[in-house]
Amino acid sequence: MRIENKYFVYDANGKLTTSEFYAADSALKAPLRIRMTPSSSDQIWSEEVLHSGEVLLRTDQYMETDGYKHRVRKPWLRGRFVGINQGLPRGEYLDFYTYLHLGKIGLVTFPNASAKKIELPLQSVDNLSPPAVKRDSISNDFLAFQTMCLRDDPDGACTRTAWWLDADLQVMSSFLLPNDDPFFTEEKFACFSCGCGCYTQEDVYAVNGEAFFLYSAFPLPKSQRGLYRVADLGAGRTEWVHEIKGRIEPPLAFSPSGCKVAYFRVSRFGDSLQVRNLCQ
Repeated sequence: MRIENKYFVYDANGKLTTSEFYAADSALKAPLRIRMTPSSSDQIWSEEVLHSGEVLLRTDQYMETDGYKHRVRKPWLRGRFVGINQGLPRGEYLDFYTYLHLGKIGLVTFPNASAKKIELPLQSVDNLSPPAVKRDSISNDFLAFQTMCLRDDPDGACTRTAWWLDADLQVMSSFLLPNDDPFFTEEKFACFSCGCGCYTQEDVYAVNGEAFFLYSAFPLPKSQRGLYRVADLGAGRTEWVHEIKGRIEPPLAFSPSGCKVAYFRVSRFGDSLQVRNLCQ
């Protein structure tokens, strides 16, 4: 069945696209003036490390800048971003290298054939997981956020730092994401095989200066699913605003103002295309 209206239309190649609305990840592009990949293979090298008492070798990647060797990697986009057993389309994130050095983390760019660090100040120094980055196509700013929770977080909690960066990747603000975790669900037999993490998915959107998190897939209780906005309470504190509740599936599409979002709501009574005004 073909679904076509003023929000979603088929292009000349038969692909479903958005008209009035922006598809959340359809225009993902490398930021202007920012080089995200090394200009030569000599800037990042691998090194095998043999750990005492272990047989297996681990290959780490490093780069040298400011006279020190830094461990670098691409963001960890599994775990909370998987949903492999649901067939959900995965969100796209900018392909920055990240670094870890002496308890500090950040992004790495490669202007003028040299490595440059952008340190991201941590609100929780115990969580050193790498950041992922989304570009806000409306404001041209960037949202960076840690991809994993603090290892010692109790069930239902998630300690992560996030940052707003300007068009030149300068940090404008840093804050803790809300500590209560809508993504958490108890492991259950229905998740048999690789666990509930293989069925659930977190998708992140940066829209006109607002950060949205979409939690989807069946192991999550219906009351936890849906679209959340990160509300700023000041002094680096935030809370969730549950903007759209229930079973909505990625991808989303936002209007140019960022006020309206179009989405498919999935129901046993029939799927439907819906629009919500987030600015009312």
